[in-house]
Amino acid sequence: CAVCLGRSPHRTIECVAAQTWDKKFDTFLERIRKGLWTKDGKQLCTGWQREEGCNVPRHDAHHFCSGCGATTHGAQKCPRAER
Repeated sequence: CAVCLGRSPHRTIECVAAQTWDKKFDTFLERIRKGLWTKDGKQLCTGWQREEGCNVPRHDAHHFCSGCGATTHGAQKCPRAER
C-alpha cells in the first residue's frame, strides 16, 4: 500500500492509516479522493509508487516515495515497506 507501506490485502484508495504498517513512522502523505498528496500539498505520482515506476515523460505529479519522501525510489522499493 502506498499509504501505510503494508502488504496486507486492502485498497490504497481506502487506506486512512496515520502510521506505517509497523507503527514506526507517521505516514508521509494523505489520500485525497483518488490522489496521493504530501501533507504540505504536493501531488505524488501513483505510477512512481509501483514496482515498475512511472513511464509518463511529463506530468504535474511529483516523483517522491510515498513512504519516506525520497526521490530515488517509490513505495514498493522503500526500506520502510513491509517485506
